[in-house]
Amino acid sequence: MVDTPLSALPSAQTAAPQMPNPLDQLRDIHLPEPISWWPPAPGWWLLALSVCALLGWLLTWLYRRYRANSYRREALHQLQQLQSDSDPQEQLQALFILLKQTANCAYPNRYPSSLTIDAFVEFLKFSCHKAVFNDMHTDLQVLLYGKQQSDQAVDLERLFKDAQVWIKEHMLEDQLELGDPC
Repeated sequence: MVDTPLSALPSAQTAAPQMPNPLDQLRDIHLPEPISWWPPAPGWWLLALSVCALLGWLLTWLYRRYRANSYRREALHQLQQLQSDSDPQEQLQALFILLKQTANCAYPNRYPSSLTIDAFVEFLKFSCHKAVFNDMHTDLQVLLYGKQQSDQAVDLERLFKDAQVWIKEHMLEDQLELGDPC
């Protein structure tokens, strides 16, 4: 018997035809396309529309508020100009003219400028949240329309501060109570 090497013997692998591996025929896993952010879902459209509507309403409200307070800004500007006048009696007269004009703008249905000076000061006290014009111990009729005397000095600085506070802080017309002095 002749010894033949194993490599020379026909093997079963070489004799059989090669079968293709079925795993080689599989394709890789295909992931779906990533979800696009556009077009948004209907809920986002509703949210965007409601935010736009709210923003529009807010801008309209701010604009109306700005326009409604224009008389206050103008009155404060005129008040600042009045303080530069030199004659105290003219300052006092111009101050109350300005306060009456501002009160007419703020309360057009109440006609506060038609009141006497004492009733007008009471109306100013009534229409402001803060305490104003409480330190007035002199007769305003005499100070405004009479001849100025040295013993009738009035604290103009305090009146101008009270006027500034009233212009900034007075109530809106619909906030006044029905029992006002007007």
